[in-house]
Amino acid sequence: MTQESAADRTVLLCEQLAAATTAGGVQWEVASGDSFFWRRPEGSAEITSRDHDGLPPFELTVYNADEAKVEELASGLVGEDEPAAWNDALAALYRAARRSALRADEIIDALISALPSREVEARDELRSPIADRSR
Repeated sequence: MTQESAADRTVLLCEQLAAATTAGGVQWEVASGDSFFWRRPEGSAEITSRDHDGLPPFELTVYNADEAKVEELASGLVGEDEPAAWNDALAALYRAARRSALRADEIIDALISALPSREVEARDELRSPIADRSR
């Protein structure tokens, strides 16, 4: 396999992992502050913010079952300082993996559920200030 086709396959893995994560089929875990892991018996993937600030550049690292690094893909510039074609895929994967690892959707849903219902809001809006004064 050529170096270029290995990079293409890593980009494909990145894109498909982002899509599967967004669809809820892949669950990530926090490895450290800005680093997230997806583990399988065959190996694992880690997406991280290289500067540890939650912002680009991002780096995807693939490990085998023995946790040896087998491939990596990093945000970068190509040609005449133009963003690499895979930068967007890495950013999308980082955002999806972070949301998954931090259980953002579950937390947001729980907070929405904890809000007063719309029926209570509607009742409160219908209650007139005059009726409240007469009590």
